[in-house]
Amino acid sequence: MRTNLGGIAALCVGACFVLSCAGGGGGPEDSTESTADVGAKGGATGAAGQPASGSAGQPNSGAAGQGTGGSIAPPVSGAAGQGAAGSTGEPDSGAAGSAPVSGAAGSTPPSGAAGSAPASGAAGSAPASGTAGSAPASGAAGSAPASGAAGSAPVSGAAGSTPVSGAAGQGGAGQPAGTGAGPAVGGAAGGTAPAATSAAATIVPLYTSPGDASWNAVIAAKKAHPTVGVVAIVNPNNGPGSAVSSAYASGIAQLTAAGIRVIGYVSTDYTRNSAATVKADIDRWRTFYPGQLTGIFFDEQSNQAGDVAYYRDLSQYAKAQGLAFTVGNPGTDTAEAYVGALDMMLIYETAGLPSTGQLAGWHANHAPSNFGIIPYAASLNPTFVRDARKYVQYIYVQSDNLPNPWDSVPSYFGDLLAALE
Repeated sequence: MRTNLGGIAALCVGACFVLSCAGGGGGPEDSTESTADVGAKGGATGAAGQPASGSAGQPNSGAAGQGTGGSIAPPVSGAAGQGAAGSTGEPDSGAAGSAPVSGAAGSTPPSGAAGSAPASGAAGSAPASGTAGSAPASGAAGSAPASGAAGSAPVSGAAGSTPVSGAAGQGGAGQPAGTGAGPAVGGAAGGTAPAATSAAATIVPLYTSPGDASWNAVIAAKKAHPTVGVVAIVNPNNGPGSAVSSAYASGIAQLTAAGIRVIGYVSTDYTRNSAATVKADIDRWRTFYPGQLTGIFFDEQSNQAGDVAYYRDLSQYAKAQGLAFTVGNPGTDTAEAYVGALDMMLIYETAGLPSTGQLAGWHANHAPSNFGIIPYAASLNPTFVRDARKYVQYIYVQSDNLPNPWDSVPSYFGDLLAALE
């Protein structure tokens, strides 16, 4: 476009003369800021009952949910905590609360933490709400950046994603408490799920009665290592039982008060238990212990891709009842399609520690928060724990063995939590 330079020059001279007569004014200054069947069918009081036979791809022997020869297909790699599902929505860069550096009106401020506000632009402009951590969008003077309004929380994600803030410890009443982030505010309707994070946690099949010393051992270890998330699976009688137990109500309350997240056991018997039957167990957990549980443990999970819809339906039902953290236990490697249908899956439950090679493979395409392991008949190896954290977030190691490895807690449980710190 052509411009009349002579005319503009004349206008500028006239404007300067007027301003010199009227006197200049100061402008605003820029500022810058920045389990298995898990053995114990029958729960706390029953001996570990193994399935006599299984549907295609299901274990015929070994701890419930554990495949007899289920090799774990190794994943591709991937930074811990990374993956599409379960991201916390944290910003890519910028100190928390920092504001984008000032710039010319309309320029795109650099990315900052959720809730940051631009330092320059038209007076009074405010950031518009959006996904936490997204970079502000450029626009005309005074336009607001697209990234999250101050204090706004990330929007809840697809099934399996884990929102960001919540109750005790992390992710609900002690979500894998202390895994480095609180249970989130979003997530499934009616409850909170643990936040996706690379912080380590453990999941304990606590298949003993509340008066057993193992409960106090878990509580004491959690108090000694408050930053490590602890999830306890409780199992009165291969599920919630037929009536509320005052002993369990009291015991669960003590676990929760220590920052431990408690979830209730149900058996799916590799889809042989009808969805209606499993949902009835979920309803009993909610009715017997209202407000005390934060999730459901689906034992004897199928690992067949054709059964994903069955488990997705059960997971969504549990979440709708306020039991937001759903865990499946195939006990062996499973179809990748299950990621997102459940919040987390136990992909290894057998005697001895797995190699890190067994934990690598397609799993690295997803956040470690999607996976856990519960080896038994094993000694604690801190080096193994450190290496396994690259692929799985929930790590439990048990010294006990069949027929029921889950009727005790290992003497080194406190050392396990220390290795997970």
